[in-house]
Amino acid sequence: MRRRWQAILACVLALVVSGTTQAIGGANTADDCVGMTWTVRDNHWNADTVLVGNDVTTNGYQGDTSCDVPLPVLCLKPSGLALPPGVVPDFYNGWSGGEAKLTPAVSGYALYSRAAADGFCASQFGVGYRMGEHHDGNGGWGWWAKGDLLRTWVAIDDQAANPWNTGTGRAMTWSMITKDWSRDLVRFGNDVKTDSYAGDTPVTDRLPVLCLRKDGRAAPSGIPFDFYNGWAAGEVKLSTPVRGTALTSRAAADAVCASQFGAGYRMGEHHDGNGGWSWWAAGNVRFWVAINNQPANPWD
Repeated sequence: MRRRWQAILACVLALVVSGTTQAIGGANTADDCVGMTWTVRDNHWNADTVLVGNDVTTNGYQGDTSCDVPLPVLCLKPSGLALPPGVVPDFYNGWSGGEAKLTPAVSGYALYSRAAADGFCASQFGVGYRMGEHHDGNGGWGWWAKGDLLRTWVAIDDQAANPWNTGTGRAMTWSMITKDWSRDLVRFGNDVKTDSYAGDTPVTDRLPVLCLRKDGRAAPSGIPFDFYNGWAAGEVKLSTPVRGTALTSRAAADAVCASQFGAGYRMGEHHDGNGGWSWWAAGNVRFWVAINNQPANPWD
């Protein structure tokens, strides 16, 4: 019981930090509360299109993640957008015709009904946004949408391209490049948007901080590491989105990571894989998503 109410309190605090308030009077209080989660499976960075869907962790029938875990909510605004070039939809990877965004992380206990989840999306991103659903691509298991869901602030030590020392009003960002779903390994790095010299994203934007805890863990087998795709020897997590202007120094950015994830976490840096431009780390980037025809939501 104590753990359950601690989770609910954590959710309230997360909403306050994000500038959002939400009543939780009807919150789900089941001790065995679990919900279904998805992840990002592919990106077309040059067109801001993203494929979200299930992986080996997902359980679309019973749920896969305890409601104690704070995760973002996948939000979608269906808009009838035309199919973009390069996307070839099928039953398992359809085209949603909409724009996807991720909320700040919330406990599954806050998602006590579909209406509550939809309302949280609308409160964060505006009218028309609601929680994404398993069948939004008309089939199931995955769908494409407009969006750049996993862009993050990341540091670079040898260039003035950080929020705290940029001279252009823009700072460098990375995105999740790929994921090894079977082993919870992710590679973050530069893409077509990244500018490591002058910055690429206005510091007034809100993005997560790419947080890393180096613990010296051994490099996994089967990945061809090199200078441009190194092993960071640690675990990565994404912070709650923050404005770049709030990252007034490297110490301030490191403190965001430590305050959210504990001692040892700090802002990831361009060279953490010993070379540059990208690196692998342990990590499992996930978010809550709804399913209409199975009892795999936090509320049922």
